[in-house]
Amino acid sequence: MARKGFFRTILLISSVVLSAQAVFAQSTGSISGRVTTPTGEALPGVTVEARSPSLPQARVTTTDANGDYRLPALQPGSYQLTVSLSGMQTVVRKAEALLSQNTTADIKLGVQGVSESITVVAQSSVVDRESTEIKSSLSNQQIQGLPVAHDYRDVQKLIPGVQLTQDVTRGPSAGGSGQDNVYLFDGVNVTMPLFGVLVAEPATHDIEQVTVIKGGAKAVDFERAGGFQIDSVSKSGTNRFIGEVEYELLSHNFVASQAGTVNATFQNDKNWSTIDLGGPIFQDRLFVYGSYYRPVVTRDNQANLTGPLPQFKSTRNEEFGKLTYTPTSSILINGSYRDSHRIDTSGDAFGTKAAGTTGTGFETRLKIGTLEGSWVMNPNSFSTFKFTNFSNPGFGRPDNIVGTPISTAVGTHLDLNSLAQLGLLTVPTALANNAAQAAFVQPFINKYGYLVNGVPTGGGTVGFGSLLNNADNFGRKNGQIGYNYTLG
Repeated sequence: MARKGFFRTILLISSVVLSAQAVFAQSTGSISGRVTTPTGEALPGVTVEARSPSLPQARVTTTDANGDYRLPALQPGSYQLTVSLSGMQTVVRKAEALLSQNTTADIKLGVQGVSESITVVAQSSVVDRESTEIKSSLSNQQIQGLPVAHDYRDVQKLIPGVQLTQDVTRGPSAGGSGQDNVYLFDGVNVTMPLFGVLVAEPATHDIEQVTVIKGGAKAVDFERAGGFQIDSVSKSGTNRFIGEVEYELLSHNFVASQAGTVNATFQNDKNWSTIDLGGPIFQDRLFVYGSYYRPVVTRDNQANLTGPLPQFKSTRNEEFGKLTYTPTSSILINGSYRDSHRIDTSGDAFGTKAAGTTGTGFETRLKIGTLEGSWVMNPNSFSTFKFTNFSNPGFGRPDNIVGTPISTAVGTHLDLNSLAQLGLLTVPTALANNAAQAAFVQPFINKYGYLVNGVPTGGGTVGFGSLLNNADNFGRKNGQIGYNYTLG
């Protein structure tokens, strides 16, 4: 009865961990497989050592009675597996630990002969035999080689599937609603509450891997296809100091001129500055990685039907730091913090009939802090923890604030000549079949309308922006502790 109760407890804990992983994932992968003789007999007691530049200390395990080995909670990256047993050949094999996935690497050992070691360069299978989910991963090298822009939202364009609408904040969902999708960054849920969209914009330059998980079943009770879950893991330091400095420029002179008639014009210039550096604080123990990212967008010589518009400028400063620590070969701890600060001036969405004084600027911050770790207690069990703090406050403010005192006394009339200094005014349009209305609004059109062939025309907006926006603030704090036990 005691053993039966023990197994029930293990299954209960496993169920809690699995249910939490759907929207709160460890930023690790795993490698497992079976070691046999060339004729297929299982080899117990074989030593399997896994080394990677991104893991400070090597992870070591042994095969069980069935010849199976497990290397859980590995830092995602490329690994070299060294498999050895007294009296047998030593085999060295490459394997890739993929984020939120298990990689299978089966190995055959022959009797030791003339050659003492064999190096196998072929990659192992990335098919996860323990899950029915459809998973795919992209490494940093693949991301750099694909036409992916700088922001995290651009990665979702690589996900196979049918997109229902041209919504830039939602990804494809097999023709269903993108609101079913879940967006994770470094294992942190950055999906906007209630709307199911990705509004955070962390950069892709220091992403090590991206993983997409797509379910094969319909969303329960909604009679539509289920969404996808996208996650990433950031780069880590290594035992060597490696850095990079990059600058990109996209001038408006590099873009072909638009043909035809347009109601708004501007000269758009972009540049991106990137600096990153990683290396050891203590060899084989503690690694550090840091990066700085600064994209700048300007729009000069803006104009629309109302005339010249002020310059638009968007500047973002994003800093990131990460520590990777292995006090022992069986313990892995990662801590990271990302802080992004973006300021937009004069807005980038002037309508074709909006006066230059109506612009609105915006300021937003993105903060993502993570602390996670794992402890491999024995070949069959390991424990994990993860704590995250995510916040995304934003604030919008008109470029111009009303400074003219307004009288609310009975009988007060608004001065036609000062309406543009009292707030936002939508210039009325005269109705051709209503002479009284046309006569009433004509003074407004003459004063504030934009010119078409020298004739004042209504329908535009003048004055100042009307909204102080402080409603887009949201964030999440999460914690998870898990224990995993593999039944033999």
